[in-house]
Amino acid sequence: MIVFSGFEIGEKIKTGLPLIQNSAIQNSPVKDAYAISIPMSEGDKNGRMSWDQTAVLVAIKGHAPYYQLVSGTMNVKDDGSNDWDPSGSRHYYLVEDRSHLEVQQLINDLMMHQPR
Repeated sequence: MIVFSGFEIGEKIKTGLPLIQNSAIQNSPVKDAYAISIPMSEGDKNGRMSWDQTAVLVAIKGHAPYYQLVSGTMNVKDDGSNDWDPSGSRHYYLVEDRSHLEVQQLINDLMMHQPR
């Protein structure tokens, strides 16, 4: 199954600030990556947009109760553009089923894991 976490999903979910502001988390490559990247962009002052994190969340925990799945088929054209065929059934995209703030909090909490 291929599931797409679209721009409209990840652009609203800002992650990383609670992690880099937590002094108790040490030796975390995730924290290090956020600590380096967040200050590099004015647009990240409230956290980084999080498409990858939503995709990982769904891959590990499943889409429910956070998202609904809409079926179809993503078609990539020769020029690199793409479109969605809603009559297809090979792919899915995520649609919010909970507040993006709830998902944001969950992802930030999960990233607070202290590596051993």
